[in-house]
Amino acid sequence: MRKRRRKVSLRNYMLIGGVGGSALILILLLSFGSYIMLQYHRANAREHAILTDDYARQIGHDIQSLESYIKNLYVDNVHYQMLKLTSISESQWMLATYYLDNNFSGRADTLNYFGGVYYYDKGRDAFYSAFSPYPYAGDSYRLNQAIKQEMRSYADGQILEKSLMTYEGETYLLYTLGNRGRFLGYTVNLSRYFTLPENMQLILADASGGILVDSGLRILAREEAAAAITGQDGPFRFARLAATAEVSGQELRLMLIYQDNKLSFWNWPVFWLWFILIPVTAFLLLRQTYLFIKRIIYQPIDHFVRRLSERDRGTLPEGSGNDPHPVRLEEIRLINDKLDELISELGRLEQDKYQKEKEANAALLQYYQLQVRPHFFLNCLNIVASLMNENEVETVKKMIYAVSGHFRYVFQDTGSLVTLAEEMAEVQNYCDIYMIQRALPILLQINIDEASRTERIPILCIQTFVENSIKYVLSTEQVLALSIVAERIRYNDKAYTRIMITDNGGGYQPDLLERLNQPVTGFQYRSEQIGIDNMKYRIFLLYQEAAKIYFYNHLNGGAVTEMLLPAAEEPA
Repeated sequence: MRKRRRKVSLRNYMLIGGVGGSALILILLLSFGSYIMLQYHRANAREHAILTDDYARQIGHDIQSLESYIKNLYVDNVHYQMLKLTSISESQWMLATYYLDNNFSGRADTLNYFGGVYYYDKGRDAFYSAFSPYPYAGDSYRLNQAIKQEMRSYADGQILEKSLMTYEGETYLLYTLGNRGRFLGYTVNLSRYFTLPENMQLILADASGGILVDSGLRILAREEAAAAITGQDGPFRFARLAATAEVSGQELRLMLIYQDNKLSFWNWPVFWLWFILIPVTAFLLLRQTYLFIKRIIYQPIDHFVRRLSERDRGTLPEGSGNDPHPVRLEEIRLINDKLDELISELGRLEQDKYQKEKEANAALLQYYQLQVRPHFFLNCLNIVASLMNENEVETVKKMIYAVSGHFRYVFQDTGSLVTLAEEMAEVQNYCDIYMIQRALPILLQINIDEASRTERIPILCIQTFVENSIKYVLSTEQVLALSIVAERIRYNDKAYTRIMITDNGGGYQPDLLERLNQPVTGFQYRSEQIGIDNMKYRIFLLYQEAAKIYFYNHLNGGAVTEMLLPAAEEPA
């Protein structure tokens, strides 16, 4: 059972459009705002990742610089080499430690963070150090004692030790290199190394994820920070930026967390104000637009539909002054008047269409009358009678077969398409009739490629031009030579059937050539060449501008008709 389609009025469509438009504006605004916030977040995330990499690269560079310094002292410093000797006097030891301490002070003064270098002689339990002039927890004496206590546990042999020490709640990185109880080393206060901007938290962890330093704003708790720095972060937070970087050359991992309050727009009262205000404003604006459109568009359409209904019922009043629903707007009133005039004009156009259909039917009848041609039929009968009197039985049979085949063919529908082979059979029948009638030969040369024999073409599209050649060449008692060539070609990357009909007559007159090559605009009645005009018009109806017909004269004389008819594409 066929499902009935629900009818919807224009007024309902306009109402749905208003509500849908409001929703669409809200969605577009939210989408645009979300897109802007997302792009802002991505840009900040990129900058934050670059900043994190810079922090990690900076601390890695500074640590490697101190390691290189300690290693150079251990290998090349003459004072340290003297201190490693066992047979050194007290004065020599004092002088060597003095110069070494001066070297430490020069290096410590170049540091732009809190750190320092030191020397520890385990045999003498003597400790010398120099620190950069930056604040730190506690004092240098107690810090030295804490470092000294760490190194007392070292063995007397060769040692390379890197460790972490907690002093006064702050984390220090210790690097110690030495031999025979004489140790060189450096320390860096990791807790005070970084100067953080506002709204930022710094986490420094070891290779296993243990947190060593947690400084700055407390954005993440230690448990969350430990999970984040090992890649096990919780749900994504739009207003939080977190980036992690490895400290090169060290078993340390650094993470910066930034709380961007600008991205927490849902906490802004002004956001919710605009979130409510914009849709309400859009709805009110669209409502006014709906009322305005209803006044200037829906009212004329309603008037037009009402007038059409009155016209169908036959109750359409004369003139436009009898509108039962008058309007106050002058422009709308003028539109209604023009619509009334349009409806009246539609009535007149229907009458004109009916008249043209009558004329077209008359033209079709005239075409069939031309195809019948009583004098042609009577001439054929007279020839048959004459041949019977002369006892030319075989010729009479041939004549009857040719005439019956001709009339059976021409009385097909003028819109029919026939194969090229069928059209050639009709041309042969037609030429046989005239050869018998005039007792003159017709030299018919046909050259058709196999690909074109089954191609479908308009009926009589070749016979019409053959008939024209017979009429103007054979009537002069001249032996008619006709050439018909058909082949499949490609033109402008499309498939066409190319048909060329050539005779050996005097060719087309110049004024006739000019008229025949004019484009088809409609069927025209003429006293001569009516068959050609009718054929051009039928080809135009079938193919429109896709088909081409050219008329010209051969260089050696004779009329040439060339047609390009669209052909079916061959399968790939």
